[in-house]
Amino acid sequence: MSKLSFPKSLISLLPLLALYIGVVLLFSSNNFFGDESRHFHYAQNLTQGFYENTENPNLRNGPGYPLVLAPFVALETAFIFPKLFNALLLFFAIVYFKKTIDLFTNNKYSILLVYMLGLYPPIIRYVPLLYSEPLAYFLFCGMAYHFCKLFLKEQINWKQVFIASFFLAFLVLTKIIYLQVIFVSFLFLAVILIWKKNNESKKSLLVLLGGLILIAPYLFYTYSLTGKAFYVGTGGGEILYHRSTPFENEFGSWFSKEDVLYGQDKGYVPTSDVYDDLSQLSKNHREFYLSLESMSHMERDSAFKAAAIQNMKDHPVKYFKNTIANIGRFVFHYPFSYRSQTLNTYGFMLPNVILLFLWVLSLYPFFLARKQFPYAIQALMVFSLIYAGGIILLDARARHSLIMAPALILFFGYVYTRIVTIKIDKEVKGTV
Repeated sequence: MSKLSFPKSLISLLPLLALYIGVVLLFSSNNFFGDESRHFHYAQNLTQGFYENTENPNLRNGPGYPLVLAPFVALETAFIFPKLFNALLLFFAIVYFKKTIDLFTNNKYSILLVYMLGLYPPIIRYVPLLYSEPLAYFLFCGMAYHFCKLFLKEQINWKQVFIASFFLAFLVLTKIIYLQVIFVSFLFLAVILIWKKNNESKKSLLVLLGGLILIAPYLFYTYSLTGKAFYVGTGGGEILYHRSTPFENEFGSWFSKEDVLYGQDKGYVPTSDVYDDLSQLSKNHREFYLSLESMSHMERDSAFKAAAIQNMKDHPVKYFKNTIANIGRFVFHYPFSYRSQTLNTYGFMLPNVILLFLWVLSLYPFFLARKQFPYAIQALMVFSLIYAGGIILLDARARHSLIMAPALILFFGYVYTRIVTIKIDKEVKGTV
């Protein structure tokens, strides 16, 4: 990490740190919002020497962010302190991103790409919350930097392999879906190696393997709780159940158990104030939920998955419509079931449309120069696309798409600062 402490790099990015700290100071609250209580609960468990109950485990997310929160919980600090730490995590994510950009280009305009990521509104939204997004940003940017450094020389740099693997492992513990992304990436690289053996794919496999080895203790722990290998979450079935909803007035977005069971009760206040009347939701699903009340968390997860698969078989067209809606939520933060849209939607929609437009526009120049395009950037882009495909099959929303911003900007940033610039320079010189 000492090599990252370049004064010029830090100085040029200090306005971003000031912004993040200011956001925390202005918008931090002492009341729990959304997932904050769950992260805090797991952090409390960690301070007591365990992560989840052994009798009826409920694995709703990985231990990555609770591990970060645990010292603050143990010291009984005010909520403002872990949120200020979020600001530091995001700042050093941007520092890492700048160092990654600098590996590939010395274009004077590359700082604009760094600030494009640093000022990306969706990630700033989560800085004053006890959410895992700033940590995930830091881990992805750290992994990207060390992964890219691995390909600067022909020989294998084991130090970079280990550090990239460490960041990847911590990313899996923070966003557990990356475990599935690793498995799919393994298969993808295996096919490539069968077709064409190359040193780049071997290095990528080493990082993936290293990440798996480093998370092995957690996988053994979850196995000891559940008796199932690679069973790291008990909430996936419920997500898939709502994802496969056959009701035409629902778009596949997830709802909490409380909203389903009590949504039709007079005076019930939904778990989020963005929801409208949930009586129809409760009418559609309450009976099924009640049938699961006596089950353990793992049994409920299996029952939800079975119902989801049956819905997909019985209503394939509706499932396809829900998938299209999921893509919309992933990119545009729209549409959601039983929810009126607000101006907050634009906070996700406009930045994502800009990034997606610039990325799509860069694909043709990339295709023309694909043989000279850095392997590491291509690999990170494919890795992120695999993640996007996986999350769209589950509970996609714009909050989940923000982790792709570093890969998108790195990809089209290289195109616009190296490929397009070189092409223009050649054409200008050719006319002189």
